[in-house]
Amino acid sequence: MKARNTALMASFLVAAIALGGCSNQQAYIYKADEFNRASPTFNKDPVDRDNVQICYSKLATNVDELLQMAATECGRYGKTARFQGHDYLECPLTTPARATFACLRK
Repeated sequence: MKARNTALMASFLVAAIALGGCSNQQAYIYKADEFNRASPTFNKDPVDRDNVQICYSKLATNVDELLQMAATECGRYGKTARFQGHDYLECPLTTPARATFACLRK
């Protein structure tokens, strides 16, 4: 029984270290149907954008980086970015937070 508990604890330790190493993943712009080949927007840049969603890890990304990413993406469409909110459970485990910015006409 003690050997089983030791093996289980070792497995948890290895998993925690592995997941901890993944937390340095760079923030990126979330695209809902990015891998859905049946989607009409598959592998195409949007013609216009009402909002931008960014998946990120709080351990690897700061607020200034998020603001810059959103401003750059909205700026591609002649718009400015305004923070709307953030949520969880939509992005992968390595970048669990998602910030949403509205892209507004100047």
